[in-house]
Amino acid sequence: MPGSSTPTLITSATGHPRSASDTRLSPATLGLIAVFPVLGTVLTLAGLDLGAILQLLASCAALGAVTAGVVAGGRRLAALFSSAMNTPQ
Repeated sequence: MPGSSTPTLITSATGHPRSASDTRLSPATLGLIAVFPVLGTVLTLAGLDLGAILQLLASCAALGAVTAGVVAGGRRLAALFSSAMNTPQ
């Protein structure tokens, strides 16, 4: 509202919150599960050594895990800063 002195918070809404008993896998999760065997098969057919394939795929998985952890931590840090900014002193 123009002229309002209270700051507005920008929030994102989730489409459908998941419950703890919901065991369905999202399309993104299924894609991540499928990419490793497909990529390993393609690299094997291309003639790459099995040890090199395993090392490559393990490195990709580790990089993905670190990235997911950083993103999740960044969201928590942003939420912490947001709540600290909105708490009256």
